[in-house]
Amino acid sequence: MSPVSRGRKPKKAKKNKKQATKPKVPLTAEPEPLPDWFEEAIENILGGVDGLMACRTARDLEQTTAELLGAELKRAIDDANSGLYFDLFFAALVAEVSASAKAGPTEALWRLLHGLLAIAAPGVVPTLRSTIARIESESESLSDWPRSLANIKATGEVWEMRDVYGTRLAVIAAYTYPGVYLFDVDMSGIPVLTDGRVYDDLEQATEAWRKKLGDEAGDAEPKAVTDTERLTGLVSCDFEIIGFESRDALDNWHRAQRRFEDLETALKKRNLPLPPYQSLFDDPDPAEMAGLFIEWHSERYGGEPDPEAVEDLAGEWMEGLVPDTRFDVSPGRVGYYLDVIGDWRDPVAMALLRKWACWLAERAGLPSPLVERVVAKATK
Repeated sequence: MSPVSRGRKPKKAKKNKKQATKPKVPLTAEPEPLPDWFEEAIENILGGVDGLMACRTARDLEQTTAELLGAELKRAIDDANSGLYFDLFFAALVAEVSASAKAGPTEALWRLLHGLLAIAAPGVVPTLRSTIARIESESESLSDWPRSLANIKATGEVWEMRDVYGTRLAVIAAYTYPGVYLFDVDMSGIPVLTDGRVYDDLEQATEAWRKKLGDEAGDAEPKAVTDTERLTGLVSCDFEIIGFESRDALDNWHRAQRRFEDLETALKKRNLPLPPYQSLFDDPDPAEMAGLFIEWHSERYGGEPDPEAVEDLAGEWMEGLVPDTRFDVSPGRVGYYLDVIGDWRDPVAMALLRKWACWLAERAGLPSPLVERVVAKATK
């Protein structure tokens, strides 16, 4: 992901803050006109609905439905469309599918309705349920097994892992598939979902995540979550369109948000509520990191760096990060800030970032090969 450049601001200038809540386009809203890409995307999904006939299990149906939507979201981004309101698009799709199914119910549309129900936000669930109930009362030849997607719930069992750098978070939660859903969150910068997938059990999900990350997974083992602050990266996960989203992320755009809401509900029932969503741009105190870096720099190089430059870097570094990862460094995180600080066009700041990355890598006690990767990224 390429970060949204914030640019360098005057030392005492007040920085723009993200809203403390995640604004959503109301699912009942129907502005006129709808974005142009909606119509073609909905036609493409309805045109590909027969592909659902190859599904043999509820999990296959959910995955295929997610991929049908993901393909259109990806196309909308790649074609540089405006009006990328994905929540509103989902609502418009549900309205069109419901109308088509009522006019001429087919097995393929029946399956699509259940696939959408499995990943739908609460605002459109009533429309889907009423359509399904009406079709069910009028048709007797439709398959029974898709109905299991109507009542997916989180069990409240949840585990988390982090990679050796500390900037990649895996959250594995159990649901009534049966199975587990893996949220793969990149916390290099503003937290973003990189992937989400259903697995048979905790062991299979763990192995898949480790294989994907390779040696950067380290010796990570899933730990049952007893302190939900450990899930702040997931809670803060940014579902705002940037334009560089992967296909995996877009396949899970709606499903991950629905699974998160399911998990939140289950944890509340266990008296283990998730931490509230809050802005990661609340002007953290740069002195928290700047003083320690200046001390290290003085010992390493025999002189102090420019305190103002260090404070600028520390302030830029700390904003947007999950608080308990601010002292973590990885090639991905260095790349994120190379893009941000690169807009300053300040060679002093770029050189300082290289030393900053080296300091954090040493401070974290990373194995030499991983330190070398961080340093190599910072010196590009």
